[in-house]
Amino acid sequence: MKILGLGHSHIVAIAKGCYELQQQAFHICGKPVVSRFVYLYDEQLLPTLEEENERLRLNAQLRRIIDDERPDVIVLSVGGNEHIAVSVTQPKERFDFILGAEPELPLEAGAILLTEAAVRETLREKMAPTLSVIKAISEEASAPLVCLEPPPPLPNSRILAFPKEFFRKAFDPRKLSSEVFRYKVWRTQSALYREICAQCDIMFAPVAVEFIEPPGVLAEDARGADASHANAFFGQRMIARAGELIASRRVDAE
Repeated sequence: MKILGLGHSHIVAIAKGCYELQQQAFHICGKPVVSRFVYLYDEQLLPTLEEENERLRLNAQLRRIIDDERPDVIVLSVGGNEHIAVSVTQPKERFDFILGAEPELPLEAGAILLTEAAVRETLREKMAPTLSVIKAISEEASAPLVCLEPPPPLPNSRILAFPKEFFRKAFDPRKLSSEVFRYKVWRTQSALYREICAQCDIMFAPVAVEFIEPPGVLAEDARGADASHANAFFGQRMIARAGELIASRRVDAE
């Protein structure tokens, strides 16, 4: 089973996990896994989208990679940190929202209540480049695609330990958002991934529930070495979930 992985920073953990599985002779659909992972910020692959005949199309070099590799499946880990960019801090007048899929989640006392739609559309604007890249890949690829859900947010302790990952200047910890709020924004981001996947016939691989610890942060055994990424163990599990989806689709097609 030949896997081609395409993505940004989260693809690193996926690649490491996949390589570890290969060393363990991991199989998908009865075939040993072989893989290649491509970092979309590689200079030769920028800009990711190019204008051609008045429309945006995938970078020509990236199209050649897809054609030359002839993968059995393409796994995507495109973008994924947009939820952090819009949720890691709060203004002086803090805000919150009710997540429709989990309305029982607590609201921050005294916060201004936004609609979920307002948060979603803010994220949609932030994610526009990511969603465009996913769509463009789907238009060029003949192999089935699996979009991997990015890891959930990491706890406040990690952000405070690695503030320069998010802030260029001095950071006021009082502006840090709550972990529950960041979880809600992550879930809202995931809904936009699911939406583009449905539109483009892409399988969506959600994060396993055991990788989400209360109150909605990435489980400790899946955390990477910084404040926003997962580790190779997480990558292993996401590749395995992608394999389950591929196997299920093949059974459905028979």
